[in-house]
Parts: sequence; structure tokens; C-alpha cells
Amino acid sequence: MKKLLGLLIAGLFAACQQDLDTYSGENFIYFDATSDSTFFSYAYVDGDVKSDSMWVWVRISGMVSNQDRAFAMKIAETNGEPGVDFAPLSDTLQIPAGNTFTAVLVELLRPEHLKTEERYIVLELQENENFKLKYANQPVNSTSDKTYSKIRYKIVFSEIVDTPPAGWDETYFGIFSVKKLDAMCEALNMSRILFNDKTYINPRKEYIATKMVKLWKENPEYEEDGSLMKMGDMYYN
Repeated sequence: MKKLLGLLIAGLFAACQQDLDTYSGENFIYFDATSDSTFFSYAYVDGDVKSDSMWVWVRISGMVSNQDRAFAMKIAETNGEPGVDFAPLSDTLQIPAGNTFTAVLVELLRPEHLKTEERYIVLELQENENFKLKYANQPVNSTSDKTYSKIRYKIVFSEIVDTPPAGWDETYFGIFSVKKLDAMCEALNMSRILFNDKTYINPRKEYIATKMVKLWKENPEYEEDGSLMKMGDMYYN
């Protein structure tokens, strides 16, 4: 009876093993993200910052190794130029020993044309002797028909400012322009990002405006169309 029970249990276990998607012995690599794209903006980064970096996380499924393992990734598509819009990717990309993930540094440069034009790069993982590819079409969630790729990742970046920062008040600062914002930041030794902080800007609006009126009266600044930079109309009545 015990022998028969043991055979039944062994049979049930074997059947369960066949139904499960058990580890097949292969190692897969994919981007560890919940979407296949992201956007980076220099809009409120200080003008003297000429590059910025972002980390793109990569993960594996499979066995952990006690050795570093190289993986392959390329820039599959771009409308930019290496060395002008972005730095070339590292030649040495590895999953460190004892780990199932790592982060790849992507350095985005800041040429002048980002003020009017978007640039993008599409990173694409490649198979090599260490890792296969999987999850090319991953469901967004369990109830959605939409999918995204976990082997391709798009980074879009620019310095285009479509709207004024949160702390901009036309009554005090006049019509917004990026050139005016930068001129104010330079004159007052402020950073762009401070204009996105209402709690910082609101109690200082009058001081900022009156200071700029005085400075531009002595040393006028001009907008791109050649018109004088001005603060709010109430300072010129």
C-alpha cells in the first residue's frame, strides 16, 4: 500500500511539472521597466548644465552566476548624432557576479537645437552567448490588450518649453519666454527649477520684478524677435 501511494504521488508530481512553465535552463535578458519609453526634459535644468544622465535598468531571468556576464545592447534607431546629442554607449556592459540586474548609464548631451527640436534614441537588447531575448510583447496589465516591448526602450529628450513654469506670474513677470527666464536666472543668480516652486517664488515676485525692471532699464535685453524684454505691464504705467 505504501509503495502504491508513493507511485501515485510521484505520478501526480510529474504531471504537475509538465503543466508548469518551469525554468528551461536558458537565461533571458530584458529592460526592467513598466513601459517601453520615457521622456527627459532640460526645460528647468540650469543653462550651464551641458549634459545629464539617466539610468536604464536591465534584468535577467535564469541562473545567478558567480562570474560577471557580458550582455549586448545597441542604439537601434535615433534622429540624433553620437557625440552631439548623446554619448556613445559603454563597450563594457555586464550583469555583475551574484546579481540578476544592473543599470546602464545613458548620457544625454545638450546642444542648442534641443530648444526647438526633440531627439530620441531607441535602445535594443541583443542576444549573445550569455542571454536570450524574451518579452518582446508584454501585456500592459492582466486586463489590457495593449502590449509593450521589454527588449526595446525609447528615450525622447529636448529643451522645448511649451508652458511657463508653475511659479511664473504674468502680472509681475510679463509674457513668458525661455530667453527671458534664462536672463532673469543669470541676473539674479537663480536656477530655472526655482521658478517651478510656487512656495519659493510667490513671496519674492515683487522683488524679482522690480529688480529686473531696474537692471533692464540700465542694460536692456531683447527677445528673439528684437523686442525689449519687460516685466509685467504694471511696472511701465
